[in-house]
Amino acid sequence: MMIMITVRIVDRNWIGVINMIDEKKLIEELEKIFETDEQNIDCTLSDFAYHVFDCIKAQPKFGEWIPCSERLPEKHVDVLVDFGDENPIIAWYSHVNDTWKNSSTDYVINVDVIAWMSLPEPYKQVEE
Repeated sequence: MMIMITVRIVDRNWIGVINMIDEKKLIEELEKIFETDEQNIDCTLSDFAYHVFDCIKAQPKFGEWIPCSERLPEKHVDVLVDFGDENPIIAWYSHVNDTWKNSSTDYVINVDVIAWMSLPEPYKQVEE
């Protein structure tokens, strides 16, 4: 499930800036905050709210390219990668060797990857 996070209003017109984040990943991160803050009784409500906002802002946005200079994906997770002037492909990043590998062949990609994007979850048919 995706959660829509940002909608901006300008001159009383809606502008199509809607970021979708992964609900499961957000819940995992929030659970970590809850576990930590249960031990920290002195945490104020506003401090806790700022922790939650930071957690939401840090979530990867679906449909948004992330420059490799900004951050790299988690290890061995398939993502869509872009080389700038070629067609994007699905690949994964190896933190051990600092290399990108083509997900279809496991061959090392010898072209500079400039950006990556999370893949959507696979389609699951809902039984009625």
